[in-house]
Amino acid sequence: MSVLNAWFYTQIANWAMIFKKYEIAADYWMRTAEERTGEKRVMPLTVAATCMSELGRNLEAEALLKKSLEIQPDYAAAWFNLGFLIQKRSGHDEALECFDKAIRFHEKMDRAHYGRALSLIALNRPEEAKAALERTIDLQPMSPYGYYQLASLHHKLGDEKACIKLVRRLHKFEPQLAAQLQRETGVQAGVEDPFAQYRK
Repeated sequence: MSVLNAWFYTQIANWAMIFKKYEIAADYWMRTAEERTGEKRVMPLTVAATCMSELGRNLEAEALLKKSLEIQPDYAAAWFNLGFLIQKRSGHDEALECFDKAIRFHEKMDRAHYGRALSLIALNRPEEAKAALERTIDLQPMSPYGYYQLASLHHKLGDEKACIKLVRRLHKFEPQLAAQLQRETGVQAGVEDPFAQYRK
């Protein structure tokens, strides 16, 4: 184990990531992890997982995240990242467990509530999804896709008034997305797309 080696490998890994050379970055993050012990291995393993994901090697990324969670089971970011990867392959029940653990260790992680909502929607559990999206917006009031998904969900559930209210709230900070949502749902929220004239 060498502190100097770990520092050197970290520098190479960081530069490789800046230039999007993810294979090189993953290799040097793994080397960094090998030069460290205990919880100090968690960060390089987690970043190596991110590199693997960028390379489309999601199963390898999952394995690295699981390894980091064996070392530090309360690492909320790793639970979220693992849930996100599992969600991408439609493993929604398992993804939910990961998001729930991320929330247990970091209740205010808005992206974990949002990820949880997407899996609940996929599992046809709309009321739970609605609660998760409401919590997302509560934690991150400027979450455009939180509003988008919640308004879409209200529309599917037949609550046009709630949908319109959300479209109008979204329009205050994301007018283009609000206009798109109005078109997709067909609700009459009275919002305009500021860029519509440029698409004609």
